[in-house]
Amino acid sequence: MTIAPVITRSSAAKDLRPALPCPISDEGTTPISRTFTELIDAVESAIELERDLSHSMSWDPATSGFAEAAENQWQDCLRLASDVFSAPPSSSCDLPLQRMSMLLHFLIEATSPDEAQHLQHLMYEHRELFSTEDPGARQALNRAARHVYAIVEMAAAAQDFAPV
Repeated sequence: MTIAPVITRSSAAKDLRPALPCPISDEGTTPISRTFTELIDAVESAIELERDLSHSMSWDPATSGFAEAAENQWQDCLRLASDVFSAPPSSSCDLPLQRMSMLLHFLIEATSPDEAQHLQHLMYEHRELFSTEDPGARQALNRAARHVYAIVEMAAAAQDFAPV
């Protein structure tokens, strides 16, 4: 019996190492973490625009451009969320960020308050999928979770004020 020589590639050793942590607050961030930060900033802006629209008692939001700005902001959120969850992960904390981005994407596209509440319930039920040991990523995920709650509340409030 012949013994075949063992051939190892240098790239194979790279795959065996654990993924590097990705501190969101430091300069060593990954592309996914940078885009995720942009996403949660964009969602926050969209929520603020929606709140401005909901409190418009003395002016016509259709003539001011707020409605178009809000819609454009939500479209930007969808694009950023898609960019995050379609990018290849490069560290261990990219996966929870990608999952949260996917949840936000589905939440933004939700067509009813019940659907939005269901997505929020899934986030709660599978909380371990949206957690990481990295403090910067954890802070960003917590901020995104607060945005999930705000979007669900807005959806429920919009249903309460919808014409019958």
